[in-house]
Amino acid sequence: MKLLRWFVIAALLVLVTAVLVWSVSRWMPLPKAQQQALELMEQPVRLPGANAFETVWLLDFDDVPDAAGAALIAEDGRRIAEAARTPAGDAGGEDDWEPAITRAAQGRYPEVPDMAVVCSWRGADCLPQVRAAPLALAQALQSQQGLLTRIAALSRYDRYQSPFVADAHAPLPRWGLLQRSSAAHALAHVQGHSDAALAGICNDARTGRMLMSRSDGLVPTVLGAGMVQGNVRLLAEVLAELPLDHALPEACKDVFTAAAPAELSMCTAMRGEFQIVSSGGPDPRQPMAMLVWDARKYRAAMAQRLQGACLPASMQALAADQAQRWPVPPPQSLWRLECAANAMGCILADIASPAYDGYATRLQDAGASLRAAEALLWLRAHPQGPTAESLAAMPLRLRGQLRPLQLDADGQQLRVALYGKPGSDDWLGLPLPASRLPD
Repeated sequence: MKLLRWFVIAALLVLVTAVLVWSVSRWMPLPKAQQQALELMEQPVRLPGANAFETVWLLDFDDVPDAAGAALIAEDGRRIAEAARTPAGDAGGEDDWEPAITRAAQGRYPEVPDMAVVCSWRGADCLPQVRAAPLALAQALQSQQGLLTRIAALSRYDRYQSPFVADAHAPLPRWGLLQRSSAAHALAHVQGHSDAALAGICNDARTGRMLMSRSDGLVPTVLGAGMVQGNVRLLAEVLAELPLDHALPEACKDVFTAAAPAELSMCTAMRGEFQIVSSGGPDPRQPMAMLVWDARKYRAAMAQRLQGACLPASMQALAADQAQRWPVPPPQSLWRLECAANAMGCILADIASPAYDGYATRLQDAGASLRAAEALLWLRAHPQGPTAESLAAMPLRLRGQLRPLQLDADGQQLRVALYGKPGSDDWLGLPLPASRLPD
């Protein structure tokens, strides 16, 4: 009996200690660094001007009347909000953890037919691929005319901002469709309609710059950077086959100019991403959920991990064109006092951060491609003397310091280093203006 009494006393002491530790952990204030990060990342996103969201969201549907777009968006917003409120396990079906969301336009309007990607943004030498089978491409593009019209319309917008509730399981627009217009522009040039091709390339580059710098999400921002870089490549290919005195259409005005540091900042995008990744959590109806989950402390931990793009050091790196490496707190032990009442939050916060490594430099590489494009246009306007001398004569802001513009060994390409993935040795090579004219 004496042994049993001591066992009960020891068990009670352990229980009291556990409750005390949990209570202290639950009610302890946020560390100052996390509180500051939370305030920084919770600042509302304000993007002025006309919103491209409706056109992007309905990009893959043909024959949608203009008057029907707002109602379709509103219906999809209600469905996404309802799915976000549905705890995991209540959705039904095989994938109970992720409720299926059917978009309102599905079944009501025809979807854009499939088409092979002929000219990708990351690939080079688009024109030779188009010349290999121009008739087949022209036939394939016949079914894409509505899509191409919608893509062209995107250049008139000022921003991309989603009206939907932040939820990681919400469907995404079919961003990949935007690449199809590159093949259409290349075909136009091959068929002798170079002015139409240039206007289309410039419109797409303008759209890419809008998505890259004035979007409230990580996906459209990174995709916009790829769109910019792909259209810089295609512009250079077309200009290499045109005389130096071939004037650019009005649509190209102020498109291919070096980007200001603020245009390459991912702060707004990461604020949007923060809202998505910090919105999840366990089903609060589960009896044990409150013992291992503290939503505010999880949000604060995620804010600290995602704030790198919004810190002053990030803008300083952009101004100097230094490769950004956002500081991320290292994973820490679950035995920390703050994790006693937020074990799941600590685990999720620690494993979520590495996925963002490398995104910071993608916009910088798009900025380098815009600088190279402006340099190409400068060379077209100043064709005097050997190209090496022309490079030395162009404005310093175009030549670059950490990533100077260079000529390749044959003197036929303008090159600039890309940061890409850490440790990679990658270059963007652009043919010089009029360098591919027939002899």
